[in-house]
Amino acid sequence: MTKREFFLRIATYILFIVGVGQLAISQIHIAATTKIFANQIGFYLFVFMIFGLTTGFNAVLIEKPRSVVLLLVSGALTAWGGIVYLRLLLADVAAQEQLTLADVGQSYDLVVFSLVVYVVGAIVVSVLSWPDVKTAVSQ
Repeated sequence: MTKREFFLRIATYILFIVGVGQLAISQIHIAATTKIFANQIGFYLFVFMIFGLTTGFNAVLIEKPRSVVLLLVSGALTAWGGIVYLRLLLADVAAQEQLTLADVGQSYDLVVFSLVVYVVGAIVVSVLSWPDVKTAVSQ
C-alpha cells in the first residue's frame, strides 16, 4: 500500500465516521434547536445532517469521475447547510436575552468541527482518488 492509498483510506474513513457520527449524536443538535426561535433552523440542520451522511457514503463509493463530482457537490451542500445553521443559531442567540452561546455551544462546536472535516475531507479524498478514477476509466 502506497502513502497515497493509505492517506486516501484514512481520509475516507474519517469522512464516513463523521457523517454517521453526526447522525448518532443528533440529539445534541436537536436539544440546541429546541432553544432557538428561528423556524427554519430545523430544515438547515436536516440539510447539514443528510448531506453530511451522503458525503460520507460518497467518499466510500468513489469509482468514476461522476462519483468525484457527487462527492464535491454533497460536500458543498453540507457546508452550505452547516453555515446557514450556524448563522441562524448565532443570530437567535444574539437576539434572546435568556440564551447564551454556552447553552448551544456543544452543537456549535460539533458543527464547526464537522464542517472543517467535510470541506477538507471532500477535497482531499477527491484529489487522492483521482488517479485511481482516471485509471479505471481509461481501461
